[in-house]
Amino acid sequence: MWKGYHDFQSLYMKGLLDDDKKLQVKALQGLIEASKRLGLDSTRYRNALKALHPERFIRKPHTSKSKPPLGKPVAVKKKVSQKPKRVEVAAPLPRGKARSVKKTEIKNHRLIVELSAPLSQKNVHHFILEKRMRHLYVFDIHPAKLPYTIKRFRGTYFKEVRIAQYNPKQVRIVVETRKGYRPVWQVEGNRITITLPGYNGRSEEAPKISKASPQKAGKAEAPKKTKAPKRVATPSLNRKYTVVIDPGHGGKDSGAVGYNRRKEKDAVLAIAREVASILRKRGFRVYMTRSRDIFIPLKKRTRYANLHHADFFISIHANAAPRKSLWRKSYGIETYFLSPARSSRAKRVAAIENRTEIKNIDQYTKNAYLSVLNREKIIESNKFAIDLQRQMLLSLRKRYRHVVDNGVREGPFWVLVGAQMPAVLIETGFITNPMESKRLFDRRYQRLMAEGIANGVESYLYHNR
Repeated sequence: MWKGYHDFQSLYMKGLLDDDKKLQVKALQGLIEASKRLGLDSTRYRNALKALHPERFIRKPHTSKSKPPLGKPVAVKKKVSQKPKRVEVAAPLPRGKARSVKKTEIKNHRLIVELSAPLSQKNVHHFILEKRMRHLYVFDIHPAKLPYTIKRFRGTYFKEVRIAQYNPKQVRIVVETRKGYRPVWQVEGNRITITLPGYNGRSEEAPKISKASPQKAGKAEAPKKTKAPKRVATPSLNRKYTVVIDPGHGGKDSGAVGYNRRKEKDAVLAIAREVASILRKRGFRVYMTRSRDIFIPLKKRTRYANLHHADFFISIHANAAPRKSLWRKSYGIETYFLSPARSSRAKRVAAIENRTEIKNIDQYTKNAYLSVLNREKIIESNKFAIDLQRQMLLSLRKRYRHVVDNGVREGPFWVLVGAQMPAVLIETGFITNPMESKRLFDRRYQRLMAEGIANGVESYLYHNR
């Protein structure tokens, strides 16, 4: 039944990308029907359908003698007898202040996470994602906060355990394995314990665990600080990967116009060319959505990446303060991945980047569209964004002072919609800030920014290949 639901989600995404209203109507009707069967809230799909065709929204109830209504998930019905994928949906989470994670450790093949306040089973949402030879066991804790961005553990019986701040109020734990297993987890007071592969119920000593790149850790866990290698992959391995670089805006769309009337489209094209040059020298296949000052519609950019079977999509932009009084106060670099925005900052930035093409799309359609995004793609894009952000900062801070880390964020950027690979949008700095505007047009800054982006691609491959 869940397969049919996801099939209709993909159908709806295709209808939006192709601007096919008939296909959108069919998919939305199927999503409404499948939501009823699965006990899910279908309000957002009903609103989107009503916005498309108000006269079709009210339909007669289906009877056994009449033809099935348009969009009825026949494929779902055939799958009822099969064993569904294991998915657990948590009960509504109680309101309250976010707990903070105080300690994380792996002991006797168990992951132990201690928080600052007690929690219950309802505060934990568990689900499983499977793709090829990868198994991802995901545990979301809400509300909760981390004192760092991400922490990684590696071990003998599992590929990696990642603990990250998924959004401002949610901590995500991902146990990644090459073979499936049955995790057992329990909540006791302020502690959650998750069994890992190799656990047999006995208190034996666990094999040595290596931790990769935590940003903060307790005294007992702190590893020796080492600088990230400049190169983490080899050209021979890189040749099988394709990267599509997307310089934002172009042509009639100048993007943000900042200090001294400098234009965003010119700065990001220069940086994108540097990124493409460096990646090609390192063995990657690289394509650019535009290599000169021309206008490319947003939907065609990810479609171009899909046609070239890209492994990564990187859209490069420059940020802008909302008003002149904030020009000197707004600075820093940040990286976004596609997801419904939860912060006013992400919504504001997305509104600026989206403004040229989604003026006529109603809010119901936007919300319904973003609600059907592939969750595994979001997870991979989040990881990709973290590696890119970290490597850009390492590269730029070698020569430039006061490079501010504005972090990795999620936002509804229309240019990332439809990408079938990890896709991110980089805000390389504020073109409205006098200092950063000057840097964005400085060849050395562009080069270091590009090297950081290229290092981020290789860092992601090193950690996730």
